[in-house]
Amino acid sequence: MTGREPTPVRPGRAARRWVTHPLTPALLLVVGVLGTAASGHVLTWAVIGALTGYTLSGSV
Repeated sequence: MTGREPTPVRPGRAARRWVTHPLTPALLLVVGVLGTAASGHVLTWAVIGALTGYTLSGSV
């Protein structure tokens, strides 16, 4: 150690460090799974409605 104070981390570097952290994708995946589980019934009806609309429009 040289006895000097460490250089402060600039905000841009701190944000880049968080975004490029290896656990960030896993954290986002967990948040997405929890959000999907909480609104699963809405997503189910949305998919059923979309498939019904696609079928009734004559696109099949």
